[in-house]
Amino acid sequence: MRPLKIPRDELLQRCACTFKRLGYHGTTMDALAGACGFTKASFYHHYSNKEFLLRDVLEWTHQRASTLLFALAYDEALTAHERLTKMGRRAMGMFQDDAIGCLMGVIAVDASYGKPELMAPIRAFFDDWAKAFAHLLGEQLGEVQALVVARRWVADYEGAILLARVYDDPAYIEAVTERALALLGPGAPPSQIQ
Repeated sequence: MRPLKIPRDELLQRCACTFKRLGYHGTTMDALAGACGFTKASFYHHYSNKEFLLRDVLEWTHQRASTLLFALAYDEALTAHERLTKMGRRAMGMFQDDAIGCLMGVIAVDASYGKPELMAPIRAFFDDWAKAFAHLLGEQLGEVQALVVARRWVADYEGAILLARVYDDPAYIEAVTERALALLGPGAPPSQIQ
């Protein structure tokens, strides 16, 4: 394999942007190669097909989100409220970033129409996000109920990401964080969180 002309992270970020903009079915190897400054022929030396590349992009995206976002939920030096506040701010930046944005949502829609094998890495991403939120709720709710609420928060964020894109207004994402913080609030009773 030939060495990359650009760093791997940059290549994957450019490909993530292309997949997000064009969707799985609309993205061609030509478009991916062009986004990375390669000819189509030279790009095939690094990735033999679009699906293999997408799996790499999804894994890279998941790792980035795990490190930059989900890990904040486990920072025991902060209160749950402080962790959720930091997660909200970080999510705001990440989901407006062209590299991550709503890539998982875009690919999930495409994958549900003929590419079910791509659903496993997407589910893993959403499961890890929900586990991070559930960890924040662990002291106030039982494990099962915390995961139910956490999945609802993930769904709320995904909807907010979509609306923020449609209306070009990040306030939708901010509102989800504010609602979650109000429910999590210092000493909020479990009945309010659910």
